[in-house]
Amino acid sequence: MNLKEYLKELNKLIALHPEAMNYEVIYAHDDEGNEFQKVNCAPMLMLIDNIEDDRYLEIQEVGEGFNAICIN
Repeated sequence: MNLKEYLKELNKLIALHPEAMNYEVIYAHDDEGNEFQKVNCAPMLMLIDNIEDDRYLEIQEVGEGFNAICIN
């Protein structure tokens, strides 16, 4: 999912439930929803080597530009 799609979904959610603007933001720790944690960090841009993969993404240490936004 890219940021444009993510924001579109958030905007739809807020339109239906405006009170959610005051809710804590959490994320699922794994694909199965076995654990949830609070989002603690501001979003940041990153450069990921294997961005086409779904899991075990690797940060590119050297290089310029970005291809991902880390939300936590």
